[in-house]
Amino acid sequence: MAKKGLHPLLYRITVVGTKGGTFPLFSAVKHKAQSYFLQQDHDTHVTWTGKVVESAATGQVAKFKRRFDFLSAANVVVGKKK
Repeated sequence: MAKKGLHPLLYRITVVGTKGGTFPLFSAVKHKAQSYFLQQDHDTHVTWTGKVVESAATGQVAKFKRRFDFLSAANVVVGKKK
């Protein structure tokens, strides 16, 4: 006999793509809104489109590269080779 209350309640939400296409989805998390709007889907993601989109270089990796880029350009010898 199955235990009662073991599985979470599922709530139906509508997922809206970047071009306006919609499809239903069940979620265990109760959302305030009935719709969930995607920022990237198969119409805009680089994996499916093959188009590389330039993003703003404001992340931590970009900050690191800006700060230490001079090290990669110079041929600096760190230690003596025997």
